[in-house]
Amino acid sequence: MNIRQINCNLPKFGRQRKFQKESMMRYAYVSDKKANGVVYTPCKMADYLAGEMVDTLSPKKLTSIRVLDPAIGDGELVLSLLNRVFVLNPNAEITVIGFETDSTTISVTKKRIAERYPAVHLKIHNSDFIETAIFERFLPRTLDYIIANPPYVRTQILGAEKARYLAGIVGLSGRVDIYYAFIILAKKLLSLNGVAGFITSNKFMTIKAGKTVREYLENCAYLKQVTDFGDTKLFEAAVLPCIIIFSGKDYCNGKPNFTSIYQTKKADSSIRIDNIFDAINQSGVFTLRDGRNIEIKRGKLTTDNSGGPWRLSTSESTTWLDRIKEKTWKRFSDIGKIRVGIKTTADNVFIKEYWPDNDLTPELLMPLITHRNAGQILPDNDRFWKVLYTHTVINGKKSAVNLETYPNSMDYLQRHRKQLESREYIKNAKRNWYEIWVPQNPEAWKNRKIVFRDISETPQFWLDESGAVVNGDCYWIDIFSETSDDELMLALAVANSSFIEEYYDVKFNNKLYAGKRRFMTQYVNDFPLPNPSSEAAKKVVSLVRTVISNNRPCDQAVKIVLDNAVRSLFS
Repeated sequence: MNIRQINCNLPKFGRQRKFQKESMMRYAYVSDKKANGVVYTPCKMADYLAGEMVDTLSPKKLTSIRVLDPAIGDGELVLSLLNRVFVLNPNAEITVIGFETDSTTISVTKKRIAERYPAVHLKIHNSDFIETAIFERFLPRTLDYIIANPPYVRTQILGAEKARYLAGIVGLSGRVDIYYAFIILAKKLLSLNGVAGFITSNKFMTIKAGKTVREYLENCAYLKQVTDFGDTKLFEAAVLPCIIIFSGKDYCNGKPNFTSIYQTKKADSSIRIDNIFDAINQSGVFTLRDGRNIEIKRGKLTTDNSGGPWRLSTSESTTWLDRIKEKTWKRFSDIGKIRVGIKTTADNVFIKEYWPDNDLTPELLMPLITHRNAGQILPDNDRFWKVLYTHTVINGKKSAVNLETYPNSMDYLQRHRKQLESREYIKNAKRNWYEIWVPQNPEAWKNRKIVFRDISETPQFWLDESGAVVNGDCYWIDIFSETSDDELMLALAVANSSFIEEYYDVKFNNKLYAGKRRFMTQYVNDFPLPNPSSEAAKKVVSLVRTVISNNRPCDQAVKIVLDNAVRSLFS
């Protein structure tokens, strides 16, 4: 969505009672905790966020202060903020507004806050913040502080109808999280000088689905601070958290600050700390009490003002990326189209490691590449599983096979017909009951392709010339016919190098737990490719061809030589 389509003012909508009733049903098919996105905030993180907010907007000169927590939970964030506000301005008149859908939690939180700060005017609504902000419209639009750890809930869990309302009201659609709406709506309630601090998942900073909220914050707010806590495991839940602080006024006078904190395998540091927040204003490698090493990087947030991925930049990283850009001849997007593997939506029927080898063997079986085959340049394991592949090309057009001409396959699929027919989306798309949901182009499998894993600690890109189908746990590059063999060899070298790991970490840094990277389409498309005509590039191409002709994975010595050669191409 273009930013021109995003309204920076609160939309005017009437009440939608049907929507409100639907929202209160609390998503029957998932656990309460998952449906509500419940992830309570660690005390140290709450204190850090509150401290950064009052450093941005000092409460000293405010005679009255209005605070909102749209997902107040146990009140930890509000208490941390009040602790700092009262130290700096003990005489201020303070109003706190909260939202919480669990009435039992409300009672506990009210008591907790009232015991510590009895003078605070406290109102916690037993309702959903998003509904209230959109439909009730009684909230003040002069809020000084908004502090929140909103639910991490995919719109798919909310249900189609609620997701449609969100799409129309705040420009959210597709595979997005509900906290996007919290951020957008909260900004609309801030006073001109107000400051908002959010704890969210860090996914929105880099993935394609997060473009809307990135674009909104870049164009309708002033970003002050981003802190990416990565895989530091601050929460019990499997969340990679970050903090963002933004305002209605430019407090930054330049690019926003960006702090990145991830576990590292770098050598143990002589600097030992009790927790991350003891060193959060420093840079370097630190050792925690539990023995884990973390690396803290501090720099500036770099954006392109059009919703592109956010990244940390320093003078060194900017210079390094500029040098790589100068040495880049093409991008991976220029040599082929990245495609996802097939999705059957009934793997237990279509995919097996072992099929019967007799007269009843289904005729439509094809070799299937999965993550089990992953390797660098060549597959580490060339023993393929098999898929019953129900598609072909007729008159140049992808089509389902005529099952009657394949009696063994038909007999096998008929035994699973009840399960296959239960796939309602197949019916709705007017497809045959026995079809694979995403088959890709049947003609493309016979061509050479580069296959790679979506998630892995180190890059694993390998050449396939077997004609096998690629499963949905991998991606593949459908090589353009005009791409030269030298370009293909060079791409394999670059994609599997330690150079590309560093490039990924500097440019994207979308890591999961245990240092695993996500090799998503948007990232791999951007991988640089040097000119293959240089002597240094020809040396790399020759090395890759040797590995392929020997038909065995790189040994460590060859890997080191290739690594150094690839680096030299961009130095």
